[in-house]
Amino acid sequence: MTTTSPRARVAAVLAGAAALALLVTGCSSDNGSSSAKKTDASSTKTLAAAKTCADGFDSSTTFGLGTFLPLTGSLASLGPAAVAGAGEALSEINAAGGVNGTDACIISTDSSDASNPTIGQQNINKLLQAKVSAILGAESSSVTENVLPTVSAASTVMFSPANTDDALTGASKWYFRDAAPNSVEGNALGSQILSNGQTKVAILVFNDSYGTNLRDSIQKAVEGGGGSVVYGAKGKGQEFPATETTFGSTVSAALATKPDAIVVDAFDQTNQILPALASAGWNMKNTYFVDGNLNDFTTVAGIPDLTGAQGSVQGANPSDDFKKKLDNWYAKNQAGKKITAYTYGAESYDATIILALAADLAGKSDPASIQANVLTVTGAKADGSGPADGATSCKSYADCLKLIKGGNKNIHYEGQSGVGPLNAGHDPSSGYISIYQYEGKNYSKFITSIKGSGSK
Repeated sequence: MTTTSPRARVAAVLAGAAALALLVTGCSSDNGSSSAKKTDASSTKTLAAAKTCADGFDSSTTFGLGTFLPLTGSLASLGPAAVAGAGEALSEINAAGGVNGTDACIISTDSSDASNPTIGQQNINKLLQAKVSAILGAESSSVTENVLPTVSAASTVMFSPANTDDALTGASKWYFRDAAPNSVEGNALGSQILSNGQTKVAILVFNDSYGTNLRDSIQKAVEGGGGSVVYGAKGKGQEFPATETTFGSTVSAALATKPDAIVVDAFDQTNQILPALASAGWNMKNTYFVDGNLNDFTTVAGIPDLTGAQGSVQGANPSDDFKKKLDNWYAKNQAGKKITAYTYGAESYDATIILALAADLAGKSDPASIQANVLTVTGAKADGSGPADGATSCKSYADCLKLIKGGNKNIHYEGQSGVGPLNAGHDPSSGYISIYQYEGKNYSKFITSIKGSGSK
C-alpha cells in the first residue's frame, strides 16, 4: 500500500501522541468466556510490563518493537486497525511471559505518507537510533521504498503488514511482509469484475507506485479474461496526480468511454471521486474499490449510497472474535474510540507475533538473530525455498512458545491473516483476497475469499 496525499490530519497527530503512551497498556477480553477472564486476570502483569522502551535498552536481551504506522496522512484511516493489531499481540506476548522471559517494550512512531517524507525519515532515524529489535511497518509501499535503504544499511528488520507493491519482493534480506502482493489482489478483483458480467472497465488511478502497480495487475486479469480497460490503462497517460482534489474532468473523460464498471484505485482522493461520479449520473453499484479505499464511509460528508458496489482487500475475512479483540483493545487504549476498518489488523497482529517468535527461537532479540529465524517460524525452510518438512502448526503466541521451550525448532505459526509460509522473496507463499459488498455506505457484506499464490 502507498500514501501520497499531502493533507495531514491534525486530529490524527493528537491521536498518534496518545497512541505513543498507550499502545501496549491493555489486554482485551473475548466475549466474556473463561479464556477471556483468564486474560483479564493477567492484565495487571501486562499493564505493568507494557511500557515504552527505556533509553538505551539492550535489544539483545529485550524485545523492543518499533512501530512505523500511519497516524497522519492519506492512510490514517487504516492506522487504528494496525495499531490495535500490534497492541493486542504485544499484550498477549507479555501475558504469556514475554520474549525470552523478558517483557517486550515498544516505541511507536508515525510513518505518515509519501507526500510527507520528512516525517517518515525522521521517525525511522528515531527507531534506528534507539536500536529497536525490529520495525513494524510501513503500511505504504512508497514510504517503505523511501526508507528501506536506510533501514537495510543499519541491518535492522523491517516487517510490513500492508505493503503490496510487487517491486518489493526480495527488496532486501532485512525486509519481510505478510500482505499478499498486488499481483494477487489484482487478479482476484479483475476476475470478480468479469464474473459479474462486466467487460468494459475504466480505472481511475493515481500516479503512485501502489496505484499503477495494482492497476497493471487488474488490467492483466481483465484483458486475460476477455475484457478491456477502456480508460486508465497502462501507457495511456490517464493517471491523475496524487495531489489532485477535484475530479469532474477525470470522471467525465472516464464516462465518455462508456464503461460498465469503474475501479477507483486511490486512497483518500476517493472521498472526492465518489461524489463526482454520483453527480455525473454514474450507477454507483457498478463501482469497485481496492484495499487502499475499502472504507466505511458512513461518517464522510457527501458520499452517495454505495449499495451493491464491491471491493477487494488482502487477507481472509477476520473472525468476529478477532475483530472484538481489536475493538476492545482500541477502545480501552484510545479513550473509547472505534475502529471503522479492519484492513491490515490481522496482518499487523501476525507480524508482531512472528517477530517475537523469531526472537524466541533465536534466544536473542537483536535484529540479526530475528532476521535469521523469521522464515522458520512461519513454517518455511530457512532459505524460503518451500514449506519446511514436518513443521508443527500452532495458532497463538502462547502455544508456539510452548513448542519452542519444549525444544521444537520446526514450527509453523498459522495466524489470523491466513497467509502461507513466507518464501524466498520474503512474501507470503499464498494468501487470501476477500471480496466485500457495500450496504449503504459501509462494506458490511462479505462475499467470498479467493486464495492465490504469491511470488516465488
